[in-house]
Amino acid sequence: MASGYAVAVGFLNIDPSYTWHNMVNYTSPEDALMGLIKAVVYGAMIGLISCYKGMHCREGAEGVGRATTEAVVYSSITILVSNFFLTLSLNRLLHT
Repeated sequence: MASGYAVAVGFLNIDPSYTWHNMVNYTSPEDALMGLIKAVVYGAMIGLISCYKGMHCREGAEGVGRATTEAVVYSSITILVSNFFLTLSLNRLLHT
């Protein structure tokens, strides 16, 4: 939220009071909690996938490079797919 405020005020020249007013009125504590939960889940997924790929890579620079690429691709796909289900679940739990 802070970076969104900084971009709106600093780069887009939107009035600071207008930006703050809209942030307060249109953002709920549930939205902030959802963002924190997602950050923890995605961080854990990236860490687990990266550790697995790193521990099971082949020797040499080529093996490490391939494992790194696979970790990035698998993490991106996992986050893309899990975002749908996590958002659906959290919306049902938090916005009841």
